[in-house]
Amino acid sequence: MKVSIPFAARVLVACAVLGIAASADGASKKQGTDLGQLSLEELMALKISTATLVPENQSDAPARVQVIPAAQILRRGYRSLLDVLKDLPEFKVDLRGNWDFPAELTIQGVRGATRVIVLLDGVRVSAPTNEPLPIVANYPVHNARQIEIVYGPASAVYGADAFSAVINIISKDASEAAGVSLATSAGSFGLYNHAGSYGTRIGRNGSLVVDGQFQYDRQPDLSRYYPADFNGLQAQRAGVFPTVFGTMTPSDSVTPQYHIPMRAHGVHATYRTGGLQLSVFENRSHLPTTAGVYTPDNVVYDDVAFNENQLVVGSGTYTRQVGQFTSTSSVAFSRHELEPHSGYRDLYSNMNRSYKFAYGSMLKGEQQLSWNPVKRLTVTTGGIVERFFAIPQTADLNAPIRSTSEPGTILGTAIVDDFFKLHYANVGAFAETRYAVAPAVTVTVGARSDYNTRYGSTFNPRIGVVTRPTSTTTVKLLYGTAYLAPSPYQAYQHYGSFLSDDGGETFYSPYWHLPNPDLRPQHKKTVEANVLQRLGPTVSVSASAFYSRFVNLIQPTDPDGSLPGMYHGWTVDVVDLPTNEGRQETYGGTLGLNVVRDIGVERQVSAYAALSLVDGRIWPSDQMSAGYQIGGMAPAQLRVGADLDWGRMSVAASTGVVGRQRLAALVGADAYRRRTIDGYWTNDITVRRRSVMDRVDAVFKIENAFDGRYRSINERAYINPEEFIGIPQNPRRVTAGIELRLP
Repeated sequence: MKVSIPFAARVLVACAVLGIAASADGASKKQGTDLGQLSLEELMALKISTATLVPENQSDAPARVQVIPAAQILRRGYRSLLDVLKDLPEFKVDLRGNWDFPAELTIQGVRGATRVIVLLDGVRVSAPTNEPLPIVANYPVHNARQIEIVYGPASAVYGADAFSAVINIISKDASEAAGVSLATSAGSFGLYNHAGSYGTRIGRNGSLVVDGQFQYDRQPDLSRYYPADFNGLQAQRAGVFPTVFGTMTPSDSVTPQYHIPMRAHGVHATYRTGGLQLSVFENRSHLPTTAGVYTPDNVVYDDVAFNENQLVVGSGTYTRQVGQFTSTSSVAFSRHELEPHSGYRDLYSNMNRSYKFAYGSMLKGEQQLSWNPVKRLTVTTGGIVERFFAIPQTADLNAPIRSTSEPGTILGTAIVDDFFKLHYANVGAFAETRYAVAPAVTVTVGARSDYNTRYGSTFNPRIGVVTRPTSTTTVKLLYGTAYLAPSPYQAYQHYGSFLSDDGGETFYSPYWHLPNPDLRPQHKKTVEANVLQRLGPTVSVSASAFYSRFVNLIQPTDPDGSLPGMYHGWTVDVVDLPTNEGRQETYGGTLGLNVVRDIGVERQVSAYAALSLVDGRIWPSDQMSAGYQIGGMAPAQLRVGADLDWGRMSVAASTGVVGRQRLAALVGADAYRRRTIDGYWTNDITVRRRSVMDRVDAVFKIENAFDGRYRSINERAYINPEEFIGIPQNPRRVTAGIELRLP
């Protein structure tokens, strides 16, 4: 076991020791700004940098941006980036619906966590080659000053994969995270979360911030809460599984109990001095692959099979001002590994343990130059060079690979797996001009061009107009483009199995999914309009509408059909491979209401409501004249809630309502409508009592407060008979914890 509670304990203890020592030295500290006491106007004027790479007010950015400040993270008890995203009206988060994506994201009707880039202080901390990397408690939101979310296409700034959204976690500096902060909590069903940070000055100009988080979740035994779905785990208790492929008896013993714990950690350190910033980030997640998607007759609900992902990112940035020019030079290295002991144990591995492996790395250099000759004009330009190395996800193997120079053998055979090693590069250049053509009208025009040695050239322009027809009204008209690069995972992933009736002398196979190295990028164009209207100093309403077109869709299988073929010299009944085909359109919008009102000294109430609507059509085949409904989404979502600060007490209550959820399966063979499952609603409540003791806060949180039974989407429900019809979700969970601050 490479991830352990002692590891997190060492990080937290180190923070405490460093902080106590610094306190003894009498170093001066400055507390961070309490954003919870800002007015509505001040919240709208928060500085951001994600939309254009230069600092600007949120309301001035030529993009639709949402900012989650530190006070909101505290009030609502967010433990992870996943908690943040579940609270947003245009994000739909589906848990356990996919083996490689235990938390799948849908934004503006488009499904796919790999269509979102995650940044930490502007540095990419998504997988370097866009392999599957879970979003759980492995990103440090507990030490964030704010989280900036840019909706829509952003390849004109960020290049590949900035398709649906860009999420930038802005960490606190040493003045905002001064001293030691420690937090620990325990909850129902074995949920433990520990986090800590330490910030200090070093010398005259330097500062250091170190933070870490560890979470362990034993998870509820869902067989107790959804008995009709799990049928008492009879197959697992008997050790004989009546799968949809026939009865299977695993060669290894099977634990009769439901046991699928998960754990994750993240560690981040940043050193700043003058214009130099050096940082290192490491995270790891251990998530069971036997949980969620398949019914108990087709999988083992224990912790024997899992995916363990590790990401390491190191970066350096140097910024300096030379007259009217600002120069920013940066270099970054990132490495992601799906560790060799990862794998599966289900009907596709004959209920025996299989093993997987994947690897990806990136070395990136970037130079950015910003010119601001007059207040109304800003010109930004830059260049990027990236080198990649990838070993795409292997087939199911008999044993963990021992080195990247020794391919494994395909499960149940002595056939050596195809072990692809990809070396490729990307060069890019971008430019953007922002010009205030009038005091109330600003126009931003930009574009980025990239050349990738795997799939060729791309060009992505964008334009944004921000106008204020009145002092209380902001209107944004936006056009943007993006491309989703064919990742090594999409292009080279291969899976299937071989069978033998003569003891391994000959083989045959019912199915193999094979690579297609000729995949090309998928492209997106979006037009969007946003209006923000303040109705006095305490109330604002917002409205947005968008229309997107997608072409050259990356399809996991050929929609025109699969054919028999050969693989490794043996007959395969059905062979399919990914392809580029089809088109799609989505459209929708969001209506929002926000109220922020001071009701006395250190007393403030903020309330919000947002309704998001989305729909669209997809033409999976270029030969189709009529399109299907888009699937894997919910056309309507509503978020409402209120946060109350009252002296030393804060209470945050939120309700999420999800309408009927569309699957991928069609109602009938000739129909163009998708099958659906019921929607749901959930309530979360967080109570914080500040200073229950000197420098100690207490936190109490209830998730799914009314203990509802509900299901989220697994796209292949009704298509694959081994899968649930909707994935059962957690019952009510209660967590209590304390937070300690040492100056």
